[in-house]
Amino acid sequence: MPQLTWDPFDLVAVLGVVPSHDEFDTSHRYLIEQGSLRLELTIWQYDSDVEIQMWETSLPKPIIKYKLLGCPGIRVVDDKRGTFVEFAASNTFTGRYDGYSVIPYGLRLWVDPQFFLEPFSYGVA
Repeated sequence: MPQLTWDPFDLVAVLGVVPSHDEFDTSHRYLIEQGSLRLELTIWQYDSDVEIQMWETSLPKPIIKYKLLGCPGIRVVDDKRGTFVEFAASNTFTGRYDGYSVIPYGLRLWVDPQFFLEPFSYGVA
C-alpha cells in the first residue's frame, strides 16, 4: 500500500476547518457545512484511504459516498480556476508521490463557492 503524501495544514487553509481526530490519532475528519449540505472528508493517513460523504440534512443517508483506497497523494491547487483539493487515484505513480508534481488523474474537490466533486484527468502532451 502506498504511503500517503499530503500536508494537513494545506487542507485546513482551503477547507476552512480544523479536523477532528480519532482516539488513536489515525484519521483526520473535516466537517464542512453549506446551507442544508454537510461534507465529511475523512483521511486515514496510515492506510492511505480517503472517504468523502455529502449529506443533505433532511435525508437519513448520504447522497454521495466516495472512497479512494490506497490514495498516494493529496494536494491543494490554487490557480486561475480557483482553489481546490486533488486526490490521486490509486496506482497513479510507479514510486512514491513527491507532494509537488501534478497528479495526472483522480478526484477533485471544490468547497468555495460551493461543494463540487469531479473526476479529472490531465491530457498527456
